[in-house]
Amino acid sequence: MNNPLISIIIPNYNHARFLNERIDSVLNQSYKNYEIIILDDHSTDNSIDIINQYKHQEKITEIVLNDENSGSTFKQWQKGFELAKGDLIWIAESDDSCENNLLETLVAEFNKDEKCVLAFCKTIKIDKEGNHIGEVGMDKNLHMDGIRFFNKYLYRFCFIYNASSVLFKKKVLSQIDWNHTNIKGSGDWILWIEISRCGNIVYINKPLNHYRIHGSNTTTLQLHSGRNEEEAIKVYQLMKEKHYIGYYKELRERIAHIYAIKYGKLRNVFDNKTKQNLLIGWKNNIIITIITSFIYRIQIICGNIFIKR
Repeated sequence: MNNPLISIIIPNYNHARFLNERIDSVLNQSYKNYEIIILDDHSTDNSIDIINQYKHQEKITEIVLNDENSGSTFKQWQKGFELAKGDLIWIAESDDSCENNLLETLVAEFNKDEKCVLAFCKTIKIDKEGNHIGEVGMDKNLHMDGIRFFNKYLYRFCFIYNASSVLFKKKVLSQIDWNHTNIKGSGDWILWIEISRCGNIVYINKPLNHYRIHGSNTTTLQLHSGRNEEEAIKVYQLMKEKHYIGYYKELRERIAHIYAIKYGKLRNVFDNKTKQNLLIGWKNNIIITIITSFIYRIQIICGNIFIKR
């Protein structure tokens, strides 16, 4: 894969304040073989005026303005996937930004390894003014089989913190089970899980992506409303149904979430009603899970004893 075409999808909703910075950060990339697809989900601010400033840019191949709001970021992503002509896809969220060598750095990983299906980089968290407020990501590079990556990192939470840090192969989208990617806030987690089944994953320990934290972005709203935890329950159910995880991992994560909500880092995030509803969700069928997990572990122990004999 030498000098592949990259389809850059910029999904926007009411991010007029950040749009110039976002689009300029894309146009200023050192890697130049790309197309830009801009999708506006019926913004009510002056986003359209800003988008129109760029409509004559030769790199912009599609501008799609919705007549009504879709209600889902992931629906916009899917629309972009259908329009994409490139070998690789980058979802450049409209309120984020990046260093000008992000694409060049990540594309190089696909050129090194034909089995690489997804590459991502370290993320810098910025506030609404663009000030750096932290970093997200490990302090070492990773290059590993996707299923191993899933079992070590991705099954526990959405380890790939921000979609804007990710470049992935378009062809893997044909192998995705789209029946489960309509969850509003965790569609990205499910997408990364499914892609991880298709090949190798690479992480680059370079802070090239800038993820903006502000009151109206999806992650912030999902966290404080409790929807983040509600959807995590659904994602774990999905992983269990598809046999991506077993009873032991499911039980361990259920207990971890219950502890976090009652005593840990999430104990002061939700109001009492939301907290109780979330605890009910995580405790649902937990007795069955405990018993099944216990039986499964006993079977393994007994099996090992039998083999040794």
